Amino acid sequence: MRKIFIGAAAASAALAVVAATVPADATGGHQRQGIAPIYKTVASGLHAPRQLVFSHGAMYVAEAGQGGNGTCIPGGEGPSCYGATGSVTRVRDGKQRRVLKALASLSNQADQSSPIGPSDLTVVGKHTLVLSFGLGSPPKNRKQLPKLGQKQLGHVLSFDLSTKRFTSVGDLAAHEAKTNPIANKDSDPTGLLRVKKGWVATDSGGNTLVSIRNGTMKTLAAFKNRMGTSPITGPAPVEFQAVPTDVVKGPDGALYISQLTGFPFIEGAARIYRMVPGHRPKVWASGLTNVTSLAWDGNKLYAVQISDQGLAVGGPTGSLRRVFPDSSGKASKAIAINLFAPYGVAIHRGAAFVSIGTVAPTDGSVIKIPLG
Repeated sequence: MRKIFIGAAAASAALAVVAATVPADATGGHQRQGIAPIYKTVASGLHAPRQLVFSHGAMYVAEAGQGGNGTCIPGGEGPSCYGATGSVTRVRDGKQRRVLKALASLSNQADQSSPIGPSDLTVVGKHTLVLSFGLGSPPKNRKQLPKLGQKQLGHVLSFDLSTKRFTSVGDLAAHEAKTNPIANKDSDPTGLLRVKKGWVATDSGGNTLVSIRNGTMKTLAAFKNRMGTSPITGPAPVEFQAVPTDVVKGPDGALYISQLTGFPFIEGAARIYRMVPGHRPKVWASGLTNVTSLAWDGNKLYAVQISDQGLAVGGPTGSLRRVFPDSSGKASKAIAINLFAPYGVAIHRGAAFVSIGTVAPTDGSVIKIPLG
């Protein structure tokens, strides 16, 4: 992964920017900072929580982990070091436990910042979880990691919850190494969506949307670099990367893809794209900032912004927002603000469940936000 100061592609690099801004006593999230309403906490003690999903009466949360003291490879903010600390937590009937443990993870060795590991997940049947795993580095660097790291990071994997065994659904890092449609080779699988003929995933490092069908991968869309101005880089326009982060299916059958944008993380530069299968993606909503996750509730689209002012300016203080198409003439509407490092969102029974503290290696959480 390229350093953020020269324009990083991956969302993990963006999280690295804000790790240094996390107060020592802020690991629990918004409640301790006293800057947001007190929402009900439904899961706590999570290790860098990312996306979440509901299935069969339970909530599942992907946890990127804490990395470890193992082999280090180049990352967005220097050496990113390996450890089997990724996991998946399940919450059912108010009881919380990790149903998958010892999954591959990377983080900055010094302070466990920039965690990378399990990113998104889908439940298939009653006993199978399919997960995307980040990498946040050029694919060639993966060869330096222990075998488990090589087999998991940069992949989409299917896990049998009964046996804990896993198989590869698709190797996005290998696909990026072969195709590389946007600049330097870099891979960081993030958002994951199940479709009729397989899977669709965002590669935040490769700036691509990739389909997976029977182990075969195809680039559906490549999101090109853009230009913009930022107060931290001066009046001259600068180039920044797209960084797609999540993909969901809309009520109209189209795919909707969120955008984080790379350094300098310009406020208002993020977009949501709408893509009809077989066609190129088109801008559906603009004027957003550092979007990490999307969720539909009927015909209403909600988005999480990890930062409302841009990560390099405002740090990891973000929001949950209702998003309207540009054609409506409406700007996005804040539903919950001043959230500490929010990342994933899932809608369930009239409420939004949002993971917060995504930069916290040991004490992230999920909160419940009523939607009215």
